[in-house]
Amino acid sequence: MAGGLERVYGTEEDKVNCSFYIKIGACRYENKCQRIHSIPPISQTILFKHMYQNSPIEVAIASGNAVSQAGIEEALEKFENFYEDVFLKLAEFGEIEDLIVCENIGDHLVGNVYVKYTSEYYAEGCFNALQNLSYENKPLQMEYSPVLDFSSAKCKQYIDGTCQRGGACNYLHLKKISTKFKKSLFNQMYEEHPDYREKKEKEINEKSPKKHKKKEKKSKKKKSSSSRESSRRNSIERQKMINDWNETGIQNVSQAQKMMYGNNMPAPVYTPKVSMRTSPELLQLQLQLAALKEQLAAIKMS
Repeated sequence: MAGGLERVYGTEEDKVNCSFYIKIGACRYENKCQRIHSIPPISQTILFKHMYQNSPIEVAIASGNAVSQAGIEEALEKFENFYEDVFLKLAEFGEIEDLIVCENIGDHLVGNVYVKYTSEYYAEGCFNALQNLSYENKPLQMEYSPVLDFSSAKCKQYIDGTCQRGGACNYLHLKKISTKFKKSLFNQMYEEHPDYREKKEKEINEKSPKKHKKKEKKSKKKKSSSSRESSRRNSIERQKMINDWNETGIQNVSQAQKMMYGNNMPAPVYTPKVSMRTSPELLQLQLQLAALKEQLAAIKMS
């Protein structure tokens, strides 16, 4: 009996516990869900609800809309500043294993930030230290999360560029961060808190003393803010991300149209090209023109 309950726990067969909450740490039904949301008394992972404030440009990106290069540059700069600020602050309480920020725009996921520490001890220290505090004049909403494996919480279709639900998806769509920039933050964490690395090396040596010999401590100079800036996306990386975002949006629209119309695909709909020099007034006229062309296409089909 006990083995059977353990087998179905957290799956769709579990009629008691909410499988979405166990996988994602959030459920679209929230307090109205008919299944139990069991918040763990302690965990390596802490969820900061709605901590990140999306700009209108970021909402447009999450919705799969084409955005100008200038707009994406602005959004990336805003997000990287936030990520650096929060990462280094949370690293003061313990060694971080990962920090992720949701791109979803659903009410239960929008702006959610998850930090996973390497131990529950670190997470507890962070949780207790940040009680009743605010970030950018907004009180922190914290809770321990059951999510320990982000791979099962991520949307596989979003990773493949095929998710048709966009920002409304109930699986995690993570905001993109430069691998190089993220690595530089981890390096800075270990430089500012060398005891984290020493503890990790000690644990590795205890597990495999023959394969992992303890390395001699080497003093390293602290990286300046300018070196961290250089770790952010360069112009080529940013342009690739812009192209990826716009291409993914086009593919998602095309796939959705094929599912709706089958072989009776309507004529392609005009989408305004937004340049860095496009004024808001001109953009509004372009969008109105696009809407009129969509209506004409729909009338012809009927």
